[in-house]
Amino acid sequence: MPFASRTAAVVALLVCAASAAGPAPAAQPRAQRVVAIGDVHGSLDSLTAILQAAELIDPQRRWIGGRTRLVQTGDILDRGAAVREVMELFMRLEDEARRAGGRVDVLFGNHEGMNVLRDPRDVSAEAFESFADKDSESRRSRAYSTHATLARRAGQELNRNDWLRERPPGYLEYLEAMGPSGRYGRWLRARKPVAKIDDSIFMHAGIPVASTASVDEVNRTIEREIRIFDDAVSTLQESQLIGPAATLQDVVTASAGALNSVAVMLREKQEVPKEVTQGYVTRLQALLSINQWWLTTPEGPLWYRGYATLGDDAQPQIEALLKRLGAARIVTGHTPQLPGAIRPRFGGRVFLIDTGMLSTYYKGGRPSALEIVGAQVTAIYTDAREPLVK
Repeated sequence: MPFASRTAAVVALLVCAASAAGPAPAAQPRAQRVVAIGDVHGSLDSLTAILQAAELIDPQRRWIGGRTRLVQTGDILDRGAAVREVMELFMRLEDEARRAGGRVDVLFGNHEGMNVLRDPRDVSAEAFESFADKDSESRRSRAYSTHATLARRAGQELNRNDWLRERPPGYLEYLEAMGPSGRYGRWLRARKPVAKIDDSIFMHAGIPVASTASVDEVNRTIEREIRIFDDAVSTLQESQLIGPAATLQDVVTASAGALNSVAVMLREKQEVPKEVTQGYVTRLQALLSINQWWLTTPEGPLWYRGYATLGDDAQPQIEALLKRLGAARIVTGHTPQLPGAIRPRFGGRVFLIDTGMLSTYYKGGRPSALEIVGAQVTAIYTDAREPLVK
């Protein structure tokens, strides 16, 4: 048989065999790979190590995770020295992952909230120093003069040495960078507190079990509270009632003082300054209840510790919460699990993934990541992988 004829015969036989066997089964779509990382607190080396262990970055800290979705559950700020470097890394990885078909979501935690609210009590000296420049000393001197003048109006006298010691070089630049117009402040304000990915909910602390709030409601409420605070700070600055180094306490005190002054003017039928409009009063009044905001209250979604502290008998409440939210599990950080190990709770319905990455602060801590592929959940450490749900 000629070669062409033999080839045609073979092709015919293959076609017949394929027809008899029926159509080839459709390839099943591969489940999305999601990797979650808990509190970083300025620990660049530990963050880099666990991202490499999870095969998300290479030794040059470039994205190699392809279509993987990385979720960081908040608290990248405070305590550690490399806060600025950590933010820069995440900002770059967001772009690199997007170009590769993946995604990076950095969520908004309570320490992001503290910084947005001008509460720098947990910022390290090294972090402040990383923002200092050649003009820092002159800025500090000018800021002291402004704050001393404001203090005298209120009948107080500042101690210059004490004031400057509490506000080291870089302090003013740090506050500015974290403000609504600053490079990092704009980025932080674009972070969401909660992300729902497939059937998993990721957030920093947690929605209280008795809450009726939805994921969208939590995100909208935190966004609204930040906007209210920023508007009030802007109002106080324009009225020259606070200086550039004003902290959260300074802002609240100035708001209360301004509102009291307005009340006295109205009571004594004095002329009210033209900048004192209804909007002015409304913006400042909102700050008087700031300790009840979700940004600050211990029972709010940025501070809640119930998932770590509730007894095992709370599982029905957890199940009911998940059913209401349409999810299979909740993944949170916030409460360090020491010695450093990811802790499943309530039959694998909750995963606590803050393992004290900043081990110089959290003794016994270590970096970790949680990998979710379909229903399979695995803990990743720099030296091991541990299946948690098969």
